[in-house]
Amino acid sequence: MNNKFFPSNFLFIMIMFMGTMLSLSSSHWVTMWMGLELNLMGFLPLMNIKGKMLEAEASMKYFIIQSMSSSLLIMSTIIMYNMNLSWYSMFNNNMISNMILLSLILKLGGAPLHFWLPSIAKQMPWMILFLMLTWQKLAPLVMISLTNSNLSLILLMSILSTLIGSIMMLNQTNIQLIMAYSSISHLGWMLSMISINSTLSLIYFTNYVIISIPLIMILSMSVGNHLFMLTNMNKMNNLIIISLILSLAGLPPLLGFMSKLIILISLIKMKMIMLTMFLFLGTLISLFTYLNMSLMLMIKSYMTFEKNMNQYTYMPLISMNMLSSFIIYPLIILITKYAMTILYKP
Repeated sequence: MNNKFFPSNFLFIMIMFMGTMLSLSSSHWVTMWMGLELNLMGFLPLMNIKGKMLEAEASMKYFIIQSMSSSLLIMSTIIMYNMNLSWYSMFNNNMISNMILLSLILKLGGAPLHFWLPSIAKQMPWMILFLMLTWQKLAPLVMISLTNSNLSLILLMSILSTLIGSIMMLNQTNIQLIMAYSSISHLGWMLSMISINSTLSLIYFTNYVIISIPLIMILSMSVGNHLFMLTNMNKMNNLIIISLILSLAGLPPLLGFMSKLIILISLIKMKMIMLTMFLFLGTLISLFTYLNMSLMLMIKSYMTFEKNMNQYTYMPLISMNMLSSFIIYPLIILITKYAMTILYKP
């Protein structure tokens, strides 16, 4: 399957899409597990899209890890059924809910079970890496929001993911590895609110996807896989890519800052000060790497800029990223405020 426009690729994408939809639309643990397996069977052939040996190795690692987590998940649900005679979310036993949570964290690549994600990320094409860092996280995140009986373990995973993802970014020279560790760090922010207010985690996830789409597309078309290539002459608009990188870092007034601010305000209101401090510390550590990438793009002389690249495809997403302070964030606040007022009106 050397041709990336191979006709069966559409079939595999549809299988992957339907698997995730099956997991999201079900409240039955066995059906959710079936959706995850269907999603895996659709994603594995896409990982071998260019037919290279490194991609085959990465897809084999991914298959083994996902099979391990799926096996742990189905075993835990069978034990839960034997204890409760129900396939639905009835977590009377803390050990069972912990096993289900660990299997889903392994699927997501969250710390401390993140060891497989970086070794696979650096061997993938950019588009497949984007799918693995975004779409593949959607179903496990929703499933974690159903396991609400072990908040302390979820918050511990959140802190570890944010800190380990940020610290491991510091040493990297491969841009794909930086994006992988950045995804682990952002996953920590999503996990911090997943059991308390899953809507905020979904908003954060959506904003992360909106920032990642144009950033990964521009990087895949203009830059190689290594950090020093950012200083080479290329055809990308540097100001746009700098704004996307800083948005991923969470600097105001960009979209990434707005999504982090919503979570920070919610955690402070719930008096979770230590969790807020750890999340903030992880963001400060990762900011060093993002600012380093931005500086490498900024220190080039003006004569090396070539702004003739066609970026009109991503301009709506880029505009959304730039104007979030004045348009998106006020809209989110208004919608959540009035929705809560209407729904919880006595």
